[in-house]
Amino acid sequence: MENKNEYQAQLFSNRLKKKYKELRKWARKNRISCYRLYDRDIPEIPVSLDLYEFLPSDVTTPLEVAQFLSEQNANLSANNPQTEQDIKQRTYVILYLYERPYQKEDSEEKLWLSFMAQAAAEVLGIPLQNIITKMRRHQKGKSQYEKIEDSPIMYGNNTQIITGLVQEQGQIFKINLGTYLDNGLFFDHRPLRSIVRDTCSNKDVLNLFCYTGSFSVYAAQGNAKSVESVDLSNTYLAWAKENLIQNGFSDKNKYIFTRQDCIQFLQEKALAQKAILNEEKNSVSNQRMTASQNKDLISKAKTYDLIILDPPTFSNSKNTTNILDINKQWYQLVKDCLNILNPNGILYFSTNSERLKFDITKLPQITISGKKISCNDITSQTIPNDYTGSKPHRCWKFTVTD
Repeated sequence: MENKNEYQAQLFSNRLKKKYKELRKWARKNRISCYRLYDRDIPEIPVSLDLYEFLPSDVTTPLEVAQFLSEQNANLSANNPQTEQDIKQRTYVILYLYERPYQKEDSEEKLWLSFMAQAAAEVLGIPLQNIITKMRRHQKGKSQYEKIEDSPIMYGNNTQIITGLVQEQGQIFKINLGTYLDNGLFFDHRPLRSIVRDTCSNKDVLNLFCYTGSFSVYAAQGNAKSVESVDLSNTYLAWAKENLIQNGFSDKNKYIFTRQDCIQFLQEKALAQKAILNEEKNSVSNQRMTASQNKDLISKAKTYDLIILDPPTFSNSKNTTNILDINKQWYQLVKDCLNILNPNGILYFSTNSERLKFDITKLPQITISGKKISCNDITSQTIPNDYTGSKPHRCWKFTVTD
């Protein structure tokens, strides 16, 4: 058994060396301190490896990040060995083991993982205790949003939950490596975040299923007129708010956090929009609608210039009666989003579900207000360099025009 483990560890090591050499240069050039280094490249080694290069504890603002990176790059160019060593001490790795098509004994799996962790530590030159392993299973229920019941494996003497800050193209994000299955930032959406940032100036932006608000941070960085982040989880809304404040965006009137089931949120928006467009507002007015009722209707009927819709594949949170199955409900969510877009508004719909069957004929050709709908598959434009050769998600861009 150990001979097989050693053989696979060597395969893993060789692959990591090649990719680390390539991606490290790319990441530094593009100001990226966290990325995917390995993604089940070899069938016999069904793991993904995510690398996090944390910022020093005294670097907490975008300005400090810019200054720090400038100094660090200068030191690296000068081949300063202490700088390299400092980086390695601040580098952590998550090894995700994916479900195999067959079962292995827990003791065998842990032994196998220890070989892979040791190989990763040696290639990257980081302490073994900076390697954390987690199990990824097919998503069921609310698992993505719940705390991990079984503690992740942390090697060496490290038993603490590791948190810190990373930077991505100048933006700062809080990362938690131990408490949840996901850690606060989806790497595969990096190009789409950049697209949002570069196209949202002076626009009203809606970020649905906002998670920790990474799209919201990029939208704020892109000088959006307003950014509304919607999620049912208090934990993730607080995390999103913390990320925005960390990046200098604290205007409560401009950056709005709405705790609500996104399905219900869209349903209420759709009903309010229909009430206005179908002149129900006038009929209610004849029933002597109060000023507060009128204000509430207008608020719920608010429309947006840009919407990000990136829902989980499945969710049945105890905080709502709605059950989300994106494979069955995607077209209703998309339709509801399209109906609350302003003229020339854009919807980005993304999913990591391999089972979702996208069929444009399930969607109307025009919105309820008569705007024309166009759609383009932009998946190829939204796959980052560290996912080359894989397809972590699919993405469509919808535009509505008069």
